[in-house]
Amino acid sequence: MKRTVALILALMMALCAGLSACVAEEAGNTGAVQKYGDIGRLSKLNITEDELNDVLKDIMVDSICNRYVFYDTMNDMLMALNRGDIVVLETDQNTVRYIASRNDNIVDRPPYMNPNMLIFCMLLRGEDTELRDQISECIAGMNEDGTIEAMKQTYIEDVIAGEDPEAIEPQVFQGAKTIKVAVTGDRPPMDYVSAGGEPLGFNTALIAEVAKRLEMNIELVNVTCAARGIALATGVCDIVFWMEVGDFENWEGADFEDQPENTVVTEPYMSVPLWWAVLKDSPVVNVYRDK
Repeated sequence: MKRTVALILALMMALCAGLSACVAEEAGNTGAVQKYGDIGRLSKLNITEDELNDVLKDIMVDSICNRYVFYDTMNDMLMALNRGDIVVLETDQNTVRYIASRNDNIVDRPPYMNPNMLIFCMLLRGEDTELRDQISECIAGMNEDGTIEAMKQTYIEDVIAGEDPEAIEPQVFQGAKTIKVAVTGDRPPMDYVSAGGEPLGFNTALIAEVAKRLEMNIELVNVTCAARGIALATGVCDIVFWMEVGDFENWEGADFEDQPENTVVTEPYMSVPLWWAVLKDSPVVNVYRDK
């Protein structure tokens, strides 16, 4: 019960300021806000679509959108956007920029006056605190020595600009421990799976470098975004890539709203704004308020 209350409070705090700022310019400060449709989001693990919308029903009064709709995969959400089932696809800015770069009919827009910041880390089972600490130490070192910054350029910026991500060949250590890492493909170019089913992209390069520094072997496992929690709990994988609303500099004080119980998170390796993708000919394009 305590965790449920904390989850609800975290959701309200994270979304309140943003949603209230998404108002149609023509509505001004006097009339009702015009609604254009629904917002798509990847499914959460600890709260249902109906529960989230019930929590946010008062906040959504000031939003240009009606409600949140959950999708299990990014492809499902993209198809819904193109069909007009939703008017906004909401995810991290890197993924939105990638989607817009590959779709002529989609543009990226800032959703809020002050967008929420998303922090990216790795999620492990609660009993794997030693491995979590080892990975966190690696991440800290990679941030300090510029490795992660260089990876951002190669596996995010260059890919968004049109380059194809390169396949990573992890180093093999004979007799060493093997850790299984889940890749969903639902946040390209970070969490990326090729059309042939091969895990590629930033996260693959990141975990390969971590494994190299720890002298461990990795096995990449394809799972759906909605199945990450179950895959981790049942041992299908040992690590999943995770994203939460929070402060990169003070991440230990962040409210990890969707984190399953009996799990631990590593130090974050990246921070990115929450962003929106919309159709180029959508009326929503004209109602944004930039900073």
